[in-house]
Amino acid sequence: MVAASKPFLLAVTACTAGIAHTYMAAEALKKAAEGAGAEIKVETQGTVGVENRITEDEVARAQAVIYAHDVAIKEADRFAGVPTVDASAAAAIKDPDGLVAQALSKARAVDAPAAAQGAAEKVAGSDAGEPGFGTLVKDSVLTGISYIIPVIIAGGMISAICTIATQLFGLQDLAADTTSWLSMFKSLGSGALGTLMVPILSAFMAYSLADKPGLGPGFIGGLAANAINSGFLGGMLAGLISGFLMRWMKRHINASGPARTFVQFWVYPVVGSAITGALMLFVAGPPVAFVNQALIDFLNGLSGTNAILLGAVIGAMTSFDLGGPVNKAAYAFCVGAMANGNLVPYALFASVKMVSAFSCTAACMLRKDLFTEEERQIGDQTWLLGLAGITEGAIPFAMRNPVPVLGSFIAGSIVCGGIVGFCNVGLSVPGAGIFSLIALSGPFGAIGNGLIWFGAAVLGAAISTALLIITRKRQLAKQSA
Repeated sequence: MVAASKPFLLAVTACTAGIAHTYMAAEALKKAAEGAGAEIKVETQGTVGVENRITEDEVARAQAVIYAHDVAIKEADRFAGVPTVDASAAAAIKDPDGLVAQALSKARAVDAPAAAQGAAEKVAGSDAGEPGFGTLVKDSVLTGISYIIPVIIAGGMISAICTIATQLFGLQDLAADTTSWLSMFKSLGSGALGTLMVPILSAFMAYSLADKPGLGPGFIGGLAANAINSGFLGGMLAGLISGFLMRWMKRHINASGPARTFVQFWVYPVVGSAITGALMLFVAGPPVAFVNQALIDFLNGLSGTNAILLGAVIGAMTSFDLGGPVNKAAYAFCVGAMANGNLVPYALFASVKMVSAFSCTAACMLRKDLFTEEERQIGDQTWLLGLAGITEGAIPFAMRNPVPVLGSFIAGSIVCGGIVGFCNVGLSVPGAGIFSLIALSGPFGAIGNGLIWFGAAVLGAAISTALLIITRKRQLAKQSA
């Protein structure tokens, strides 16, 4: 039983990948609430699903709820009538105290009848009511990406395992036989990347916009995108078309009584799928397919300075917000390029992800006197996260001084990305971390490609490490002056 004088808050955290930001935001909010003298229950909606689920009784007792998310919150209608604070997962990590303070300032009286407060607080407790168009699109894209990540990783790893087994054990003849177990097993990986990825992306983008009615038209739109070879871009367009279409139909095509079932189970999926499919096949899809092919030709033709520039841009985006929206935009681009057969962008993305993590560890090892105990503890662990391909481990390190720290990361990442791009090293397995070494391709052989890919990350980390130390020394000198 919660003491009458102790505020009771709820929070839901959900990031794009559902791994690091989700749980880091949850921990930050718990500490902030404890410091503010409040009790908080945090539900995480991560890659393994909903954990620490909030109950109906807790919703009834809650005085406010904090949404810290980059993707659509599942079952958000549970919190109707509860004052809300809406922010990104990164905002909850950077300023949890501020979010908790906002929630406490909006707190409702727990002894007031919910029915009497519900409608008024639903409006008063929301920062902006209906999200703007840009917010809807951003949340839709990030939600779609969050659902394809497991499929991409599983498909890529299955394909890589089969390829490595073929090379190690001389199974080329078996792999060439389309009826063999090896060929059939490898087809699962290629099917996940080539057939499933785009429809899943479009379906869950539509789901973010229109809930369950968006799924059917979203899948159909994704299949249409595949049919006209519009790739990742076509999948995103199909998701937006089907999502906004079903969002409109839910508001304007309604019925009551027995007719309601007919509308929900026939009109929504059939009409929505037919319109989405037709638009993708004959109207909006073909121009996007043209753009997609032009992008493929551009990427395939990159060399020299252009390849360095592409690597530098993706490198900077990867370390700009360490797993935030800009990082995920780079990820989406690289995955789209991979789906279209160009493996270089994802190789440089995967290499750059190690830069920030390695530099945190190196800086703390070389100059312990410049960093706090908390920062040194973070630095002791980030190198391992870097090997796993996780950039988010460096976020706490950057929170106190974001501009010089992130600037240092970006500088090293630009160099790393430029090297990998110039050397034309490719990677066919997404999300494998250091194990990407076994799936690299390029003109320098297995060992040479690996040395370039990993060496670029080490060189980039060395540059970032030097900049971290220099900027920290200047900061401390100014403070002591």
